[in-house]
Amino acid sequence: MSVTPQKIVPKSADALSESGTPPDDPIELFRAWLADAAENGVREPGALALATADAQGRASNRIIQLGPLTSDGFVFATHDISPKARDMEATAWASAVLYWRETDQQTVLSGRVTRLPDVESDELWRVRSIDAQAMTTVSRQSEPLDDAAALRAEVGKLAEAGKPLPRPARFVGYHLAPESVEFWHTGKDRLHKRLLYSRVAGGWSVTRLQP
Repeated sequence: MSVTPQKIVPKSADALSESGTPPDDPIELFRAWLADAAENGVREPGALALATADAQGRASNRIIQLGPLTSDGFVFATHDISPKARDMEATAWASAVLYWRETDQQTVLSGRVTRLPDVESDELWRVRSIDAQAMTTVSRQSEPLDDAAALRAEVGKLAEAGKPLPRPARFVGYHLAPESVEFWHTGKDRLHKRLLYSRVAGGWSVTRLQP
């Protein structure tokens, strides 16, 4: 007989319970969720499904790595020649989802996207591994791959040197300042817990949603 693994219930999920008192700021709550995710063995807590749309409304999605949090949003980096960067430059908007299977938690956010200043993109670049810097230096993200062996050899040469590389101008950071953030946690009786933060003048409104 198979046994269904017991799901972990993170302490930070208490804020979503009917008797819990949610914090005023969704970024504060997400920081707590993220810390709990690391402690509870979530394999990819920073895996962010980022959705964008072009000027004609044609949507696309991909998984990227969440960067550092700010006091009012979420940071990530990409090539400014990539389709997602072109979408964000055209619409200044994106939506994203983080889903953690191990703890049955989900965070959904949508908001305006702005390009970070060069000094902040430099810092995002500095903390990348030499191997990641080498690949990003050589690769032109999402363009056709004509010669994988040649690309791999060029990347290998840069990586083997073992020295930090200068940031390519096309590698840039972006900041997503959410207009809405929804936190979701499964309920044993299928009364899933949902807490929606909506940006209002001077702060946030908080609403509990039906499943």
